[in-house]
Formats: sequence, structure tokens, C-alpha cells
Amino acid sequence: MAQTRRMGVEGSKQRTVLMDAAEAILCDEGYIGISARNVATRAGFTKQLLYYYFRTMDDLILALVRRINERRLERFENALLSAEPLRALWALNTDPSGAALATELTAIASHREEVRAEIVTSAQQFRALQARTVSKLVSKSGQKASDSAAAIVMIAAALAKTVVSEAALGLTEGHAEALTVVERMLTQFSVLDG
Repeated sequence: MAQTRRMGVEGSKQRTVLMDAAEAILCDEGYIGISARNVATRAGFTKQLLYYYFRTMDDLILALVRRINERRLERFENALLSAEPLRALWALNTDPSGAALATELTAIASHREEVRAEIVTSAQQFRALQARTVSKLVSKSGQKASDSAAAIVMIAAALAKTVVSEAALGLTEGHAEALTVVERMLTQFSVLDG
């Protein structure tokens, strides 16, 4: 009979340090730098300890994706509490701090099916939440948005991603004009809401 391997506690400090190390590597070196050796070294641990807390590197990456998604949801909820939630949601989507990490996780997902499935499922759930929220916020301002909320969310997400990723490369042509249009729309909704 095969023995089940003993695993470290999910909420332990060492597990968190390993996840922090993996996230730092993704931000600093990109997905190419993610390996058991690199993560363990960055964390100041051995590879054996990494595998005590995570059965595989995919398990580590999945835990990291879930943690990032929890933070994103928390920031989303905080944005809704602001005086101008639509503007706060736009600011959340255009925050460049998460863009590099999202790009690297997308690159990993193209090579690891389980990670891809997790990212797609959580993105679908988050996009549906955003669409419901935008529909309510825009309707509050007197506009009809129930039919177009999903489109608004998709366009905003795509524009935000493009602006952030292109700006990181130094490509900014058309950005100011696009951001002016967004600003005008946000102002219009905030005036209608007020």
C-alpha cells in the first residue's frame, strides 16, 4: 500500500514565504525564472521544503494565482466603497503594478493546463461580477446599461491592459486621447449619479 506524503500546513509562515518568493521571481525575472530551485533559494529554504508545502510547482503556482485573485477581489470591493466607484474601478484596472504579474501568469498558463483552467475560471467569475456591478452603477446614474455592461467591462479591461502593457514598452501613441475619452465618460456618469 502506498503511503500518502505528509504535507505542510496551508497557512504556515514558510508556505507564505515560498509564495512570496515565487511572486517576486515572476515580477523580477518572469515566468522563465520560476523553478523549484530558484523559488527555494529566493525564500532561503531547500527544494525539499518547497515540496513539503507544495506537491508540484503547479500547486505552488495555483496557490499563488488564488492568492492574487483574493487580493484583486479585495481591491475591487474597496473600490466599490469609494465616492466614485466607476472611477475607482478604472484606476484598479489601469494600475501597472499587477500588469507584469498578470502577463507572466498568462505565459505560464499557456504551458500548464491546470493553471490555465484556474485563471480562466476565476477571470470569468470576476468579469461577471464586474458586469453586474457596472450595470448597477450605470443604471444608478440614469443610463441603461444592463445590455451593455459586459461590453463596457470588456472594453475597459482591454483598453486598460493595452495602455499598461504598451506604456511599459514605451509605446504611448493614442493613449492620452483614449484616456481623455474614458475620463469624459467617467465624469458624465459621476455627474449623472450626483
